[in-house]
Amino acid sequence: MSAAAKAPPGTLPGSHFAAALVFLLIGITSLVVHAHELAAASYLDPRLTATTHLFTLGWITTSIMGALYQFLPVALGQPIRSVRLAYATLILYVPGLLLFVTGLGTGHPLLMLPGAALFGTGVLLFIGNMCATLHRATKRDVTWYALACAVFFLTVTLVLGLALAGNLRWGYLGANRMTALGVHMHVALAGWVLLVMVGVAHRLLPMFLLSHGAKDHFAKAAVALIATGAALLAFVHHGPPLVGRWLPALLIALGCIAFLLQARSFYRHRHRRALDPGMRLAAGALGILALALIFAWPVIVSGANANIAVAYIMTVLLAISLFVAAHYFKIVPFLVWYHRFGPLAGKRPVPRVNELYSVRTAFAAAGLLATGALTLIVGVPHASAPVARAGALLMLAGAATESTQMFMLWRMRP
Repeated sequence: MSAAAKAPPGTLPGSHFAAALVFLLIGITSLVVHAHELAAASYLDPRLTATTHLFTLGWITTSIMGALYQFLPVALGQPIRSVRLAYATLILYVPGLLLFVTGLGTGHPLLMLPGAALFGTGVLLFIGNMCATLHRATKRDVTWYALACAVFFLTVTLVLGLALAGNLRWGYLGANRMTALGVHMHVALAGWVLLVMVGVAHRLLPMFLLSHGAKDHFAKAAVALIATGAALLAFVHHGPPLVGRWLPALLIALGCIAFLLQARSFYRHRHRRALDPGMRLAAGALGILALALIFAWPVIVSGANANIAVAYIMTVLLAISLFVAAHYFKIVPFLVWYHRFGPLAGKRPVPRVNELYSVRTAFAAAGLLATGALTLIVGVPHASAPVARAGALLMLAGAATESTQMFMLWRMRP
Protein backbone atom coordinates (compact mmCIF):
# COMPACT_ATOMS: atom_id res chain seq x y z
CA MET A 1 0.00 0.00 0.00
CA SER A 2 1.37 3.42 -0.99
CA ALA A 3 1.88 6.27 1.42
CA ALA A 4 -0.93 8.16 -0.30
CA ALA A 5 -3.34 5.28 0.33
CA LYS A 6 -2.34 5.27 4.01
CA ALA A 7 -2.98 9.00 4.45
CA PRO A 8 -5.67 9.90 7.02
CA PRO A 9 -8.84 11.84 6.16
CA GLY A 10 -8.04 15.48 5.59
CA THR A 11 -10.34 16.47 8.43
CA LEU A 12 -8.03 14.80 10.98
CA PRO A 13 -4.98 17.07 10.55
CA GLY A 14 -7.24 19.92 9.46
CA SER A 15 -9.26 19.94 12.68
CA HIS A 16 -6.04 19.93 14.71
CA PHE A 17 -4.64 22.85 12.71
CA ALA A 18 -7.86 24.84 13.15
CA ALA A 19 -7.81 24.31 16.92
CA ALA A 20 -4.09 25.13 17.09
CA LEU A 21 -4.56 28.43 15.25
CA VAL A 22 -7.30 29.43 17.70
CA PHE A 23 -4.93 28.66 20.58
CA LEU A 24 -2.24 30.77 18.88
CA LEU A 25 -4.56 33.76 18.54
CA ILE A 26 -5.69 33.47 22.16
CA GLY A 27 -2.10 33.08 23.33
CA ILE A 28 -0.81 36.15 21.50
CA THR A 29 -3.84 38.17 22.62
CA SER A 30 -2.92 37.22 26.18
CA LEU A 31 0.61 38.53 25.54
CA VAL A 32 -0.88 41.84 24.43
CA VAL A 33 -3.10 42.08 27.51
CA HIS A 34 -0.39 41.00 29.96
CA ALA A 35 2.58 42.79 28.38
CA HIS A 36 3.20 44.69 31.63
CA GLU A 37 3.53 41.45 33.63
CA LEU A 38 5.76 40.00 30.91
CA ALA A 39 8.07 43.05 30.90
CA ALA A 40 8.17 42.97 34.70
CA ALA A 41 9.33 39.33 34.51
CA SER A 42 6.48 38.19 36.76
CA TYR A 43 7.04 34.62 35.68
CA LEU A 44 5.07 33.20 38.62
CA ASP A 45 1.99 35.24 37.66
CA PRO A 46 -0.67 32.59 36.91
CA ARG A 47 -1.82 34.55 33.86
CA LEU A 48 1.62 34.25 32.28
CA THR A 49 1.76 30.57 33.23
CA ALA A 50 -1.58 30.07 31.48
CA THR A 51 -0.29 31.98 28.45
CA THR A 52 2.80 29.77 28.30
CA HIS A 53 0.58 26.68 28.21
CA LEU A 54 -1.53 28.20 25.45
CA PHE A 55 1.65 28.23 23.36
CA THR A 56 3.24 24.95 24.44
CA LEU A 57 0.19 22.71 24.78
CA GLY A 58 -2.27 24.68 22.66
CA TRP A 59 -0.46 26.00 19.62
CA ILE A 60 2.67 23.85 19.42
CA THR A 61 1.54 20.43 20.66
CA THR A 62 -1.83 20.50 18.86
CA SER A 63 0.01 21.43 15.65
CA ILE A 64 2.49 18.59 16.18
CA MET A 65 -0.33 16.09 16.65
CA GLY A 66 -2.05 17.16 13.43
CA ALA A 67 1.20 17.25 11.46
CA LEU A 68 2.28 13.79 12.64
CA TYR A 69 -1.00 12.21 11.53
CA GLN A 70 -0.26 13.40 7.99
CA PHE A 71 3.51 12.91 8.22
CA LEU A 72 3.79 9.35 9.53
CA PRO A 73 2.66 7.48 6.37
CA VAL A 74 5.27 9.33 4.33
CA ALA A 75 8.14 9.25 6.83
CA LEU A 76 7.67 5.82 8.39
CA GLY A 77 5.44 4.03 5.91
CA GLN A 78 2.84 3.57 8.65
CA PRO A 79 -0.36 5.56 9.28
CA ILE A 80 -1.43 6.36 12.80
CA ARG A 81 -2.61 3.13 14.41
CA SER A 82 -6.17 4.31 15.08
CA VAL A 83 -7.83 7.26 13.37
CA ARG A 84 -10.84 6.97 15.69
CA LEU A 85 -8.57 7.22 18.71
CA ALA A 86 -6.92 10.28 17.14
CA TYR A 87 -10.31 12.00 16.88
CA ALA A 88 -11.12 10.98 20.46
CA THR A 89 -7.81 12.50 21.56
CA LEU A 90 -8.73 15.85 20.03
CA ILE A 91 -12.24 15.78 21.54
CA LEU A 92 -10.77 15.33 25.02
CA TYR A 93 -7.67 17.45 24.56
CA VAL A 94 -9.02 20.78 23.29
CA PRO A 95 -11.84 21.43 25.80
CA GLY A 96 -9.71 19.98 28.59
CA LEU A 97 -6.87 22.35 27.81
CA LEU A 98 -9.24 25.32 27.59
CA LEU A 99 -10.60 24.45 31.05
CA PHE A 100 -7.08 23.96 32.41
CA VAL A 101 -5.64 27.27 31.21
CA THR A 102 -8.78 29.14 32.30
CA GLY A 103 -8.53 27.64 35.77
CA LEU A 104 -4.79 28.21 35.88
CA GLY A 105 -5.06 31.84 34.84
CA THR A 106 -7.96 32.67 37.16
CA GLY A 107 -6.89 30.52 40.12
CA HIS A 108 -9.93 28.23 40.06
CA PRO A 109 -8.89 24.63 40.87
CA LEU A 110 -12.42 23.43 40.09
CA LEU A 111 -11.72 24.30 36.45
CA MET A 112 -8.00 23.52 36.38
CA LEU A 113 -7.99 20.00 37.83
CA PRO A 114 -10.86 18.57 35.72
CA GLY A 115 -9.29 20.26 32.69
CA ALA A 116 -5.94 18.65 33.48
CA ALA A 117 -7.67 15.26 33.79
CA LEU A 118 -9.37 15.71 30.41
CA PHE A 119 -6.42 16.90 28.38
CA GLY A 120 -4.09 14.53 30.27
CA THR A 121 -6.29 11.62 29.19
CA GLY A 122 -6.11 12.94 25.64
CA VAL A 123 -2.31 13.04 25.84
CA LEU A 124 -2.21 9.46 27.14
CA LEU A 125 -4.40 8.32 24.22
CA PHE A 126 -2.07 10.12 21.81
CA ILE A 127 0.99 8.51 23.42
CA GLY A 128 -0.57 5.05 23.17
CA ASN A 129 -1.54 5.62 19.54
CA MET A 130 1.95 6.84 18.69
CA CYS A 131 3.65 3.93 20.49
CA ALA A 132 1.53 1.42 18.58
CA THR A 133 2.35 3.19 15.31
CA LEU A 134 6.09 3.40 15.98
CA HIS A 135 6.15 -0.27 17.02
CA ARG A 136 4.68 -1.31 13.66
CA ALA A 137 7.13 0.75 11.61
CA THR A 138 9.90 -1.27 9.95
CA LYS A 139 11.88 1.77 8.82
CA ARG A 140 13.85 2.99 11.84
CA ASP A 141 15.97 5.96 10.85
CA VAL A 142 16.79 9.31 12.45
CA THR A 143 13.15 10.37 12.27
CA TRP A 144 11.91 7.20 13.98
CA TYR A 145 14.37 7.51 16.87
CA ALA A 146 13.65 11.22 17.27
CA LEU A 147 9.90 10.61 17.47
CA ALA A 148 10.28 7.60 19.77
CA CYS A 149 12.39 9.63 22.21
CA ALA A 150 9.99 12.58 21.90
CA VAL A 151 6.97 10.44 22.84
CA PHE A 152 8.86 9.14 25.87
CA PHE A 153 9.67 12.66 27.04
CA LEU A 154 6.08 13.76 26.40
CA THR A 155 5.11 11.11 28.96
CA VAL A 156 7.68 12.46 31.41
CA THR A 157 6.44 16.01 30.77
CA LEU A 158 2.88 14.96 31.52
CA VAL A 159 3.89 13.36 34.83
CA LEU A 160 5.91 16.42 35.88
CA GLY A 161 3.12 18.76 34.82
CA LEU A 162 0.47 16.88 36.79
CA ALA A 163 2.74 16.96 39.84
CA LEU A 164 3.03 20.76 39.50
CA ALA A 165 -0.74 21.11 39.04
CA GLY A 166 -1.37 19.08 42.17
CA ASN A 167 1.17 21.18 44.04
CA LEU A 168 -0.95 24.29 43.41
CA ARG A 169 -3.67 22.64 45.46
CA TRP A 170 -1.72 20.73 48.11
CA GLY A 171 1.74 22.38 48.17
CA TYR A 172 3.75 19.19 48.65
CA LEU A 173 6.77 20.34 46.59
CA GLY A 174 7.66 23.10 49.03
CA ALA A 175 11.01 24.75 48.26
CA ASN A 176 11.54 22.34 45.33
CA ARG A 177 8.76 23.96 43.31
CA MET A 178 11.05 26.17 41.23
CA THR A 179 13.38 23.27 40.42
CA ALA A 180 10.41 21.13 39.40
CA LEU A 181 9.07 23.98 37.25
CA GLY A 182 12.41 24.42 35.45
CA VAL A 183 12.79 20.69 34.85
CA HIS A 184 9.22 20.41 33.55
CA MET A 185 9.69 23.30 31.15
CA HIS A 186 13.02 22.15 29.76
CA VAL A 187 12.01 18.50 29.39
CA ALA A 188 8.90 19.68 27.52
CA LEU A 189 10.75 22.06 25.20
CA ALA A 190 13.88 19.96 24.59
CA GLY A 191 12.75 16.37 25.09
CA TRP A 192 9.34 16.66 23.46
CA VAL A 193 9.20 19.65 21.08
CA LEU A 194 12.80 19.98 19.88
CA LEU A 195 13.13 16.25 19.22
CA VAL A 196 9.97 16.35 17.11
CA MET A 197 11.37 19.36 15.26
CA VAL A 198 14.63 17.54 14.54
CA GLY A 199 12.87 14.38 13.37
CA VAL A 200 10.25 16.08 11.22
CA ALA A 201 12.59 18.72 9.78
CA HIS A 202 14.95 15.93 8.76
CA ARG A 203 12.34 14.91 6.19
CA LEU A 204 10.39 18.10 5.48
CA LEU A 205 13.16 20.66 5.00
CA PRO A 206 14.84 18.70 2.16
CA MET A 207 11.41 18.12 0.60
CA PHE A 208 10.29 21.74 0.76
CA LEU A 209 13.69 23.17 -0.20
CA LEU A 210 14.38 20.61 -2.95
CA SER A 211 17.64 19.93 -1.14
CA HIS A 212 19.80 17.02 -2.22
CA GLY A 213 23.22 15.81 -1.13
CA ALA A 214 23.22 17.00 2.49
CA LYS A 215 24.50 14.38 4.94
CA ASP A 216 22.50 13.64 8.08
CA HIS A 217 25.26 13.20 10.69
CA PHE A 218 24.32 16.48 12.39
CA ALA A 219 20.71 15.29 12.76
CA LYS A 220 21.86 12.02 14.35
CA ALA A 221 24.06 13.95 16.76
CA ALA A 222 21.20 16.33 17.59
CA VAL A 223 18.86 13.47 18.53
CA ALA A 224 21.49 11.75 20.68
CA LEU A 225 22.61 14.94 22.46
CA ILE A 226 19.15 16.38 23.14
CA ALA A 227 17.73 13.03 24.29
CA THR A 228 20.67 12.38 26.62
CA GLY A 229 20.53 15.89 28.06
CA ALA A 230 16.78 15.72 28.62
CA ALA A 231 17.10 12.30 30.29
CA LEU A 232 19.80 13.53 32.67
CA LEU A 233 17.76 16.59 33.52
CA ALA A 234 14.59 14.58 34.13
CA PHE A 235 16.12 11.87 36.30
CA VAL A 236 19.32 13.32 37.84
CA HIS A 237 18.34 16.95 38.53
CA HIS A 238 18.50 16.32 42.30
CA GLY A 239 22.14 15.27 41.97
CA PRO A 240 25.26 17.47 41.98
CA PRO A 241 24.92 20.60 39.79
CA LEU A 242 27.64 19.38 37.40
CA VAL A 243 25.64 16.27 36.45
CA GLY A 244 22.10 17.39 37.19
CA ARG A 245 22.18 20.89 35.72
CA TRP A 246 25.26 21.97 33.77
CA LEU A 247 25.90 18.76 31.82
CA PRO A 248 22.26 18.45 30.66
CA ALA A 249 22.31 22.12 29.64
CA LEU A 250 25.54 21.61 27.69
CA LEU A 251 24.25 18.50 25.93
CA ILE A 252 20.93 20.11 24.97
CA ALA A 253 22.73 23.24 23.74
CA LEU A 254 25.13 21.15 21.64
CA GLY A 255 22.14 19.24 20.28
CA CYS A 256 20.49 22.52 19.27
CA ILE A 257 23.70 23.60 17.55
CA ALA A 258 23.84 20.28 15.69
CA PHE A 259 20.23 20.77 14.59
CA LEU A 260 20.99 24.29 13.37
CA LEU A 261 24.01 23.02 11.45
CA GLN A 262 21.88 20.28 9.86
CA ALA A 263 19.26 22.83 8.83
CA ARG A 264 21.99 25.10 7.46
CA SER A 265 23.25 22.20 5.36
CA PHE A 266 19.76 21.65 3.94
CA TYR A 267 19.44 25.32 3.04
CA ARG A 268 22.90 25.39 1.45
CA HIS A 269 22.18 22.33 -0.70
CA ARG A 270 18.79 23.52 -1.92
CA HIS A 271 18.03 23.60 -5.63
CA ARG A 272 15.17 26.05 -5.17
CA ARG A 273 17.19 29.23 -4.66
CA ALA A 274 14.30 31.64 -4.02
CA LEU A 275 12.75 31.05 -0.61
CA ASP A 276 8.96 31.01 -0.35
CA PRO A 277 7.22 32.59 2.69
CA GLY A 278 7.24 29.38 4.70
CA MET A 279 10.89 28.51 4.23
CA ARG A 280 11.99 32.11 4.78
CA LEU A 281 10.05 32.25 8.05
CA ALA A 282 11.52 28.86 9.05
CA ALA A 283 15.03 30.24 8.47
CA GLY A 284 14.20 33.26 10.64
CA ALA A 285 12.86 30.96 13.36
CA LEU A 286 16.10 28.99 13.36
CA GLY A 287 18.01 32.24 13.73
CA ILE A 288 15.90 33.13 16.77
CA LEU A 289 16.62 29.66 18.21
CA ALA A 290 20.33 30.43 17.88
CA LEU A 291 19.71 33.70 19.73
CA ALA A 292 18.00 31.73 22.53
CA LEU A 293 21.27 29.86 23.10
CA ILE A 294 22.95 33.19 23.86
CA PHE A 295 20.28 34.04 26.45
CA ALA A 296 20.57 30.54 27.90
CA TRP A 297 24.23 30.84 28.88
CA PRO A 298 23.91 33.31 31.80
CA VAL A 299 20.61 31.74 32.91
CA ILE A 300 21.91 28.17 33.17
CA VAL A 301 25.48 28.76 34.29
CA SER A 302 25.39 31.71 36.67
CA GLY A 303 21.73 32.57 37.20
CA ALA A 304 20.78 35.76 35.36
CA ASN A 305 18.26 38.36 36.48
CA ALA A 306 14.57 37.61 36.05
CA ASN A 307 14.15 39.61 32.83
CA ILE A 308 16.94 37.71 31.07
CA ALA A 309 15.51 34.41 32.30
CA VAL A 310 12.04 35.27 31.00
CA ALA A 311 13.54 36.53 27.73
CA TYR A 312 15.37 33.21 27.35
CA ILE A 313 12.25 31.07 27.74
CA MET A 314 10.21 33.46 25.60
CA THR A 315 12.83 33.40 22.82
CA VAL A 316 12.77 29.59 22.73
CA LEU A 317 8.96 29.59 22.59
CA LEU A 318 8.90 32.23 19.85
CA ALA A 319 11.50 30.38 17.77
CA ILE A 320 9.50 27.16 17.95
CA SER A 321 6.21 28.98 17.35
CA LEU A 322 7.52 30.66 14.20
CA PHE A 323 9.02 27.39 12.95
CA VAL A 324 5.61 25.74 13.33
CA ALA A 325 3.82 28.68 11.70
CA ALA A 326 6.24 28.50 8.77
CA HIS A 327 5.23 24.93 7.99
CA TYR A 328 1.54 25.84 7.85
CA PHE A 329 2.29 27.73 4.63
CA LYS A 330 3.54 24.44 3.15
CA ILE A 331 1.34 21.76 4.74
CA VAL A 332 -2.14 23.30 4.60
CA PRO A 333 -2.04 24.25 0.89
CA PHE A 334 -0.77 20.76 0.09
CA LEU A 335 -3.57 19.15 2.11
CA VAL A 336 -6.21 21.23 0.35
CA TRP A 337 -4.76 20.48 -3.06
CA TYR A 338 -4.33 16.76 -2.30
CA HIS A 339 -7.88 16.22 -1.03
CA ARG A 340 -9.81 18.72 -3.15
CA PHE A 341 -7.93 19.17 -6.43
CA GLY A 342 -5.68 16.10 -6.66
CA PRO A 343 -8.49 13.72 -7.71
CA LEU A 344 -9.29 16.06 -10.64
CA ALA A 345 -5.71 16.23 -11.97
CA GLY A 346 -5.57 14.92 -15.52
CA LYS A 347 -9.34 15.29 -15.93
CA ARG A 348 -9.53 19.08 -15.94
CA PRO A 349 -7.17 22.01 -15.37
CA VAL A 350 -6.31 22.46 -11.70
CA PRO A 351 -4.22 25.12 -9.96
CA ARG A 352 -0.79 24.38 -8.57
CA VAL A 353 -0.32 24.24 -4.83
CA ASN A 354 1.31 27.67 -4.60
CA GLU A 355 -1.54 29.20 -6.61
CA LEU A 356 -4.10 28.39 -3.92
CA TYR A 357 -3.11 31.36 -1.73
CA SER A 358 -1.60 34.83 -2.03
CA VAL A 359 2.17 34.61 -1.71
CA ARG A 360 2.35 38.37 -1.12
CA THR A 361 -0.07 38.12 1.81
CA ALA A 362 1.88 35.15 3.17
CA PHE A 363 5.11 37.17 3.05
CA ALA A 364 3.33 39.99 4.90
CA ALA A 365 2.11 37.57 7.60
CA ALA A 366 5.56 36.05 7.98
CA GLY A 367 7.15 39.50 8.18
CA LEU A 368 4.74 40.63 10.89
CA LEU A 369 5.31 37.46 12.91
CA ALA A 370 9.10 37.73 12.70
CA THR A 371 9.20 41.48 13.37
CA GLY A 372 6.84 41.11 16.30
CA ALA A 373 8.91 38.29 17.78
CA LEU A 374 12.11 40.30 17.52
CA THR A 375 10.42 43.34 19.08
CA LEU A 376 9.26 41.21 22.01
CA ILE A 377 12.79 39.87 22.41
CA VAL A 378 14.05 43.45 22.67
CA GLY A 379 11.29 44.63 25.00
CA VAL A 380 11.41 41.98 27.70
CA PRO A 381 15.14 42.13 28.65
CA HIS A 382 14.82 45.93 28.83
CA ALA A 383 11.67 45.68 31.00
CA SER A 384 9.74 47.84 28.51
CA ALA A 385 6.03 47.08 28.55
CA PRO A 386 5.22 49.40 25.58
CA VAL A 387 7.84 47.68 23.40
CA ALA A 388 6.67 44.25 24.51
CA ARG A 389 3.05 45.15 23.77
CA ALA A 390 4.01 46.55 20.35
CA GLY A 391 5.78 43.29 19.54
CA ALA A 392 2.79 41.24 20.67
CA LEU A 393 0.45 43.40 18.56
CA LEU A 394 2.64 42.87 15.48
CA MET A 395 2.63 39.13 16.13
CA LEU A 396 -1.14 39.19 16.56
CA ALA A 397 -1.54 40.94 13.22
CA GLY A 398 0.71 38.33 11.57
CA ALA A 399 -1.06 35.40 13.23
CA ALA A 400 -4.49 36.82 12.29
CA THR A 401 -3.37 37.25 8.69
CA GLU A 402 -1.98 33.72 8.49
CA SER A 403 -5.01 32.21 10.23
CA THR A 404 -7.35 34.00 7.82
CA GLN A 405 -5.38 32.63 4.90
CA MET A 406 -5.48 29.09 6.30
CA PHE A 407 -9.24 29.19 6.97
CA MET A 408 -9.91 30.61 3.49
CA LEU A 409 -7.74 27.86 2.04
CA TRP A 410 -9.63 25.17 3.90
CA ARG A 411 -12.96 26.48 2.55
CA MET A 412 -11.67 26.39 -1.02
CA ARG A 413 -13.43 24.03 -3.43
CA PRO A 414 -12.78 23.25 -7.12
